[in-house]
Amino acid sequence: MTSHSLTRKGFLRMSGALGGALAAVGSLGGTSAFARGPVAAAAGTGGPLLRGDEFPIGVFWPPPPLQTTVARWQEMKDAGFTYVHTNNYLYADHHIQRHALGIADEVGLKVLVDDGDLRWLTHQFRVSDDGGTFTLTRAEAESKLREIIARYSPVRYWRLQDGHLLVDGGTGNGSIGWAKAGAEWTDYTFAFTTAPLPTGAGGYAQAGWAFRVQDEGNAYVWLISNIGSAGKLTKAVFVDGAPSVTEVALPFAIEPGVAYQVQTAVEGSTITTTIDGQVVDTTTDATFASGSVGFREAGTESATFDDVTVTAADGGALLAEDFSGDLSAWQLPGAGTGYESFVGLHVYDEPTGDKLPELAIVLDLIREIDPDCLPYVNHFPGFDYEAAVEHLDPEVLSFDRYPILAEGEDTGYYRNWADVREAALPAGIPTWAYVQSVGYTAHAVPTLDDLYWQVNISLAFGCKGIQYFTYWTPDPARGENFTGGILTVEGERTPLYDHTTEVNTSYLTHIGTELLPLTSTAVQAANLDPVPDGLTPFEPDDDLLDVTGSAVVLGRFTGPGADRYALVANHSRHERADVTLRANDATIHKVATFEPATQRWRNQGQRSKHRLAPGRAVLVRFSPR
Repeated sequence: MTSHSLTRKGFLRMSGALGGALAAVGSLGGTSAFARGPVAAAAGTGGPLLRGDEFPIGVFWPPPPLQTTVARWQEMKDAGFTYVHTNNYLYADHHIQRHALGIADEVGLKVLVDDGDLRWLTHQFRVSDDGGTFTLTRAEAESKLREIIARYSPVRYWRLQDGHLLVDGGTGNGSIGWAKAGAEWTDYTFAFTTAPLPTGAGGYAQAGWAFRVQDEGNAYVWLISNIGSAGKLTKAVFVDGAPSVTEVALPFAIEPGVAYQVQTAVEGSTITTTIDGQVVDTTTDATFASGSVGFREAGTESATFDDVTVTAADGGALLAEDFSGDLSAWQLPGAGTGYESFVGLHVYDEPTGDKLPELAIVLDLIREIDPDCLPYVNHFPGFDYEAAVEHLDPEVLSFDRYPILAEGEDTGYYRNWADVREAALPAGIPTWAYVQSVGYTAHAVPTLDDLYWQVNISLAFGCKGIQYFTYWTPDPARGENFTGGILTVEGERTPLYDHTTEVNTSYLTHIGTELLPLTSTAVQAANLDPVPDGLTPFEPDDDLLDVTGSAVVLGRFTGPGADRYALVANHSRHERADVTLRANDATIHKVATFEPATQRWRNQGQRSKHRLAPGRAVLVRFSPR
């Protein structure tokens, strides 16, 4: 793949993709986890990196292929990183990528894959149905992207679709997913609605549910279907994966796509099943006395589920799920293929403006193929970020600008951050930034204070994800005089390893979690004259009457509730800051500061004094009267 004479025909033939869309990929039981049925949604979810409450901390330029080992990746995990971009020549071969993903699964890191074929697609070819040299049709590009995603993505039988749960297949033996919280439940009523969907081309329809689940091989599994009859209830008691099966004819037909209200009550050894208000079966069985609830499909079967409730014998609510959020409360069934660490594709780094319309096609195709695959693009310093938002509608708006210069600091850093914030905030798009963790031409090796300063200025602008450039020091033969990264060219730790570990594990992961749900309202300068471009002067408001003392940058935020917040960041990365905040007594009832070390809020007086080391910050919460 190193020859620039590779033709469109040759590129497509590398995967047998020439001649139309790729056939179903990643098949289990004769069907595809990606391709079966209509596309669920054109919009991407952003996947695991944008869900939940863990602040994303990424690393760029990880250990090279010969150093891609469990020990090396555990070293990154220990330094507080949560995800990795697989560049530094890992993209040269997708077998290396899969090796890295397997290691990431083992140590608990997430991965944005920088795939070599994707590089060829985005850098060497256009995507257009108008034809032309080095041009792929949209269908051909989709075929290649399906192949790329199938290399890495875990087969996901469960996904959310239009406000309900779609269980889209399972292993040949069947796959159970269940509620994580129910191991100790004994007697209860499990109620839900389900619509069994046709299997294959006009095939049967079947929907399965499980109760008193111990694990995937030990549970009661009841199923409604029209296999061999208009409608029947199949009852399977699974012990160590082996079922004991009986069948009951239903007094009505089971029709594909029709929703049924199902209720199974377990009381001691008595199991009573009701469908649409009619009792259809009572069974006595004492195999399992307790356990959770869930759903099961096998092979190519599929069904939707919704409006789940589990009610204890005394009437107390044990579970209520309408599938309007995420699936974090459920133990999802695994297919044994793909990598849980795979969370997205590193699609392009620093595109030019004329590349955006074409990249928009690629990003939309990725979202259609797998909405949980984050299509990641990073942008130049000083880029037209509004154009990036307009064309790409990105899940995150990421940029790089490295302000720690050999002499002084980049005076345009605030303006650049302001442009990113102004482009992303109206659309509610999270912003991610790179921080400099290496020295190179005209740029100094950052100190611990420099790292804190970059992180805190970024957080003040509302940053929702921090990435480090670089982890492994690039070889000086690249021509930019790289030196002093977190690890040397030879793989030895530098002082930056301990510095990044401190910043990530004792500070960023905790304060980032507090800031994730907040919304930026302003970025201000106090006690600075002149005010740097990109910041606005502080003025008294409903929260703060005065900010006196040293120069600080104030990131202002609102929360999901009534509280409001200010991240008070030292403007200097060299000098200590002493600052006093005076809250507005007329409107503010309580002031508190967040302590990352204890992850607790400490109450303050209406006038609070803060001593900030170079580059450091304090998060202040204002609770209104």
